[in-house]
Amino acid sequence: MKVRLLQKKWLKFFVTFVFGLVALAWMRTDPPQIIKTEAIAENVVSIFATSTNALVNRAVDGDTLEVVLDGTTEKVKVRLLGVDTPESVDPRKTVQCFGKEASKHTAELVNGKRVRLDIDPKADEVDKYGRLLRNVVLSDGTDLNAELVADGFAHAYLSFPLTKQRKLELTRLQAEAKAALRGFWSPDTCGLTS
Repeated sequence: MKVRLLQKKWLKFFVTFVFGLVALAWMRTDPPQIIKTEAIAENVVSIFATSTNALVNRAVDGDTLEVVLDGTTEKVKVRLLGVDTPESVDPRKTVQCFGKEASKHTAELVNGKRVRLDIDPKADEVDKYGRLLRNVVLSDGTDLNAELVADGFAHAYLSFPLTKQRKLELTRLQAEAKAALRGFWSPDTCGLTS
């Protein structure tokens, strides 16, 4: 009886040991499945990290918005990437020509509306003032940043780290606005020539 009990224990140990070896071998021979799963997870995280839905509370000025991100009640400031509008609220500077018009135009486009905030893969997450740095897309699909440059309410501000494609797009839009004398490029507006 005692011998038979020992045989059962050894058999149990042996079966468990073999199953363990088989499981270990299986895990070592199938790393692509694990890698694929991790790659999918990274892509999902990337998709969610690049877009955030938000409601615009107000346009602070022509190139800065105050928004409430979905799922929060906190108001967050967002600096539009790749554009620079004339100053209208900076206490250190005088109001620049077309600054009030640029602020009003931005406010008309976004105040109280839902937007999508997109990260540029080359840009920083926030600026030195703690504002989110984003491209803003209106609910109808309009690229707000590009629209402001195309309409002559903003300069292409290429000091931001941006993708090469984005810099080229904003440069082209500014050249077109300048050639068409739109917004502040009109000699009747601010007398800008360059």
